[in-house]
Amino acid sequence: MPCVFDALMGYWPKHTDAYYERRIEAFDLGLAWMPDWTDGLDAKGISLLKLGRLPEAETVMKRRLDIAPDAYPSHANLGTLYTFTGAYDDALRHIDRAMKIEPEAHFGREQYHRDLVDYLRRGKADPAVFTKETFVGIAPTPNQRAQGSKALWTRLGVNEDAVDALVAMLTVYGADELAEVYFALGELLATRGNRRLAYTAYRRAKELGHPRAATAKRAMSDIDAALRKSFYKGTGRNGYRRGHGPIRQQDIYRGIGRKYAHERGGAKALQRDYAAWENAQLAKELPVWTQAGLDEVYAHMHDVRRRCKAPRLIDDPLAPLAGQDRAAGQPGGEVAAQPSEDAPIAKERDQ
Repeated sequence: MPCVFDALMGYWPKHTDAYYERRIEAFDLGLAWMPDWTDGLDAKGISLLKLGRLPEAETVMKRRLDIAPDAYPSHANLGTLYTFTGAYDDALRHIDRAMKIEPEAHFGREQYHRDLVDYLRRGKADPAVFTKETFVGIAPTPNQRAQGSKALWTRLGVNEDAVDALVAMLTVYGADELAEVYFALGELLATRGNRRLAYTAYRRAKELGHPRAATAKRAMSDIDAALRKSFYKGTGRNGYRRGHGPIRQQDIYRGIGRKYAHERGGAKALQRDYAAWENAQLAKELPVWTQAGLDEVYAHMHDVRRRCKAPRLIDDPLAPLAGQDRAAGQPGGEVAAQPSEDAPIAKERDQ
């Protein structure tokens, strides 16, 4: 599950402010000639949103709505904007309209956005909502969190695209500081049996102050105990495992991060290096408002991502089952299968 790893660790390149400012400047020139140019209004509105200039973004997006009141982007963009401003009733009104116009937009995963907004709306009115449920519709027991499996995932009726939808929220739509998304992702991953990734999702939710931090802490403890039991299986009294030497606590698991977060400087280094590259291209006048310019930018983004090339769950038939990770010498390992290098690069409307 390489994309999940990237989402939890922050290993994805993000556009610089200068990139969005350059695009705004370019589209303003076009809009001066064609004030009703909807593609230009979309690009400018989203760029303002990414810069956090929400009132300006709202003005542009409302202008777009006035021009094309029955177009999917007119409502989808406002639905996203109002999600960020906390005007959840307005967000739901536009999301519902967008879904009615184009039900299969974003691969049919817009429903997860709607579920999140409705959850936030209800939680705003009654904070107890955040302590009782998640927006993905499952409530696993402590034992299910520690002993999840694909069979349990299927039995609970979880859709296979749920994890992908939440990863997109974190890496594309700017919800990477929202504790509710990480906690829900932890519940999904634990239910599916991806315990190491679930542990890290719970830990991130706890770090961000989720109201169910105590539940996340309990889940982490139970997962740690389950992994410890799996790891020590077949170990002699002297603490040695045949062929693997002495067992150390750090060999078991304490959450993806401590080992990998600092590898080559971690996510901060990746973003710093990417920003330097993007700023250099802007200095060379790379036309980031054209398809050719975008293709060059996204090709580079594609290249620098450490592991994630395609946003989907990948079940590799050659990957060992839980408890049989002989290659790594650690039972219970979830191997992140590498997707094809030919996976399509995300286009601008998906960013």
